[in-house]
Amino acid sequence: MTAVSVEALLSDPCPRVGVTITGLGIGASVVSVWRTADGERSSVRGARRLPMSDASYVVDFDAPLGRPVSYEVEVVSGPSGPSRVTSSSVTVDAVTGWLMDPLIPQTAVPVIGGAGDETYLRSSALSQLEYQADVQVFNIMGSSKPLALFGQRMAERGLDTSMSTRSAEQNARLENLLKSSAQLLFRPLPGWGTRTLPGSMFLANATATQLPVDVSWGGNLTWWDLKSDVVAAPTIKVLTATFTYGDVALLTSTYQQKQDRMAGKKYLDDLKNPIGG
Repeated sequence: MTAVSVEALLSDPCPRVGVTITGLGIGASVVSVWRTADGERSSVRGARRLPMSDASYVVDFDAPLGRPVSYEVEVVSGPSGPSRVTSSSVTVDAVTGWLMDPLIPQTAVPVIGGAGDETYLRSSALSQLEYQADVQVFNIMGSSKPLALFGQRMAERGLDTSMSTRSAEQNARLENLLKSSAQLLFRPLPGWGTRTLPGSMFLANATATQLPVDVSWGGNLTWWDLKSDVVAAPTIKVLTATFTYGDVALLTSTYQQKQDRMAGKKYLDDLKNPIGG
């Protein structure tokens, strides 16, 4: 019988949720993983119609912070047929929000909600939300009222996400992130802004303006003026090596060494950490 368990992971590079799936049965299965937070159900990025066999492990780097999150495993096909199972809720108790390239978690930058020693949101940030709709107005001959054709109202646009850094190290980290990608994943903490924000916000940031405030006087305060539009999550299939053949050869030069390292551990433990330790 399919089972799912979840755990909050707070270690580097950023807070996330690990989802362990077991009991799929021997043979090929196709599985989708869904996340529910703040009453909204969405797919876990990169976990739609995944091929699995018996058990697997999924990491959700987009998990909202500071609020209950639950996961649903949908078995599309497999040895036991279609099924659905939902996990217990888990809360990622992060002390900061996070900004990162959604495709490179190692770029993650911690952000706090007000002035402090960390990279922080400026007072103007998140104070105003704009919702646009495509509207075309046509004047009708003989009528004083024009005809309007309109589309669906879109997600937040022109969102002020301006930030400040107080050290050269923080500024360099944020600068490298903003230069690496024009699309960002922003995970605010509950209570930020003038109204409830989504726990995971994918932002398109066309322009980032850097203003060194007191650098010429020997200080390190830098303002970043950022205007962003909320967009759909990016999806790309990539193969990322978390270890190399050289690592394996160095640490486990014989099969017996591999067996010794994995003594008492399960298949999922090896999947999560192939090098052992």
